[in-house]
Amino acid sequence: MNFAAIIRMLAMSTLLFCAAMLLCALAALIGGETSQLMVFVTTAVVMATVAIAAFVLTGVPRRRAQPSDGLAFMVMFWFAMPIVCAPPFLMGVANASIITAVHEAVSCITTTGHSGFYPDRIDWPASLILWRAILNLFGAIATITFAATVLAALNLDGPGIHRTYLFSLSDRSFFDSIPRVLRMTMIVAAICVLIVFAIEVIGGIPGHTALLDAISAFSTGLADPSGHQQDVTREARSIGLVVGLVLGSLGLFVLLQMATGHYRNWLRDPELGTFVAAIAGFAILAMICGLSLFNSLGWAISAVSTSGIALVSPVSTHALPLALQLAPPLIGGAALSATGGIKLARLYVLSRRVGQEFLRMGYRQSLLTFKFRRRIQSDRTIMGVWVYLVAYIMACVGGLMVFSFTGSGFEDAISNTVGSLTNAGHLIDVRDLPGRQLTQIWLILGMILGRLEVLAFIPLLTASFWRR
Repeated sequence: MNFAAIIRMLAMSTLLFCAAMLLCALAALIGGETSQLMVFVTTAVVMATVAIAAFVLTGVPRRRAQPSDGLAFMVMFWFAMPIVCAPPFLMGVANASIITAVHEAVSCITTTGHSGFYPDRIDWPASLILWRAILNLFGAIATITFAATVLAALNLDGPGIHRTYLFSLSDRSFFDSIPRVLRMTMIVAAICVLIVFAIEVIGGIPGHTALLDAISAFSTGLADPSGHQQDVTREARSIGLVVGLVLGSLGLFVLLQMATGHYRNWLRDPELGTFVAAIAGFAILAMICGLSLFNSLGWAISAVSTSGIALVSPVSTHALPLALQLAPPLIGGAALSATGGIKLARLYVLSRRVGQEFLRMGYRQSLLTFKFRRRIQSDRTIMGVWVYLVAYIMACVGGLMVFSFTGSGFEDAISNTVGSLTNAGHLIDVRDLPGRQLTQIWLILGMILGRLEVLAFIPLLTASFWRR
C-alpha cells in the first residue's frame, strides 16, 4: 500500500476544505457572526497546519500508486474529511456532542442532507448554512469524481457503468489520472448550478435562496436542513429545482453527451430511458394513491434523485405507502451522479438479463446477448451486478437489525436503513434523532457505506489488501 501517496492526497483534500472555511469566515465577518468567525478561522489554521506538516513529512512517493491505493484513499476520504469539517458544527452552534457534529458533517458531505439538530431549537447562522452548502457541493463533486476514476478502474460493477472517456490509467501514478475528471466535474457542476440560479433569480427568487436551491438540486442534498419540510410554492423556484434535480440525477456521462452535441446517443442512452420510465412509473403509482398529476411528478423527481427536497407538501407525500416512499431512492439516479441507490444503469442491466432468462425458459439452447452502451454484456459482467445487488440487500438487512436494536420500530428502522444507504435524508427519522448518539453512529456508517457503494468496502476487510 502506497501510504505516502494516500496521505498526500488526504492532505491536499484537507487544504481545499480549509480554503472553504476561510470563505465561510469571510461570510461570518460580513454578517457580524463573531463566534462562527473564530471557529472557522481557528479550525482552518489548525487543520491546514496539520495537512501541510503531513504533506511535507511524507515526501515524494517512491513508487507509483495503483487503483487499490485509490480505493484506500476514497475510503479514508469519507471517514477523515467529516472529522476535518465537524468543528463548526460543534462550536459554531449550541452543541456539546462530538458525535452529533460529525454526524452533521457526514450528512452534508455525503449529500444526504438531513440534520441531527432540533429544527425548532437552533437558529442557523448564515455562515453555517453556507458551510452546509459548500460541503454538499464538494461532496457531490467528490462522489462523481471517485465513481469515474476509482470505481471505474476497479470495475467493481461488472458492466462498467462508471466508465467514461475522461478517465484512463496513468503510466506514472493512479492519482495523476484524477485531475482531468475533477476539472470536468467542476465545470459541469458550475454550469448546472448557474442554470438553476439564473432560472430562480429571473423568476424573482432572492439570490441567497436561489444559490442554496441550485447547490441542493445539483448535489441532490439539502443545504438548508428545513428544505424537506417546507414545500416549494413559487413557480420559478419549483421550475428551477426540477431542472436542477433532473440535471443532478442524469450524471456526468449523460450531461457530457448533451454538451458535446451527441443528441442521438443522448436520447438513446439506457440510463436516460430508465430514468424517464422510473419517473413515469412512480408518478402513476402516486396518482393512484391520491396525488394530483403535478404533485406526483414533483414527488417522483425528488424521490428518485434521493434529494428529499419538498417539491410538494410533505403532508401529502407522507401519506403515501411506506414501500412506495422507499422504492425510488433505492433505485437512485445515474451511475456518475451524486444520487444514491442501486443506480439506473444496474436496474437496466438487471431487467434486460431477467428478460433474457424468461425467453430462455422456452428456448433452452438459445444464445441471447444484449448491449449496454454498444458493449456486449457477458455472463461474467452480469454476475458482478448480481453480486452487488446481493451485497446491497445484505447491507439493508444488517442495517434493519442494528437500528432495531437501538429501539426504533420497524418502519423507522427500515426508513433509517434505506435513507442512510441511499443517502436520502428525507427518509431518515429526524424527530427523535437529537440526543440518540448510538443511532447517529449507525447513520454515519450507513451514509459512508452508501457513498462507497457497499461493495467497494468489502476488500478493506481483508488483511491482504493492506499488505500490498
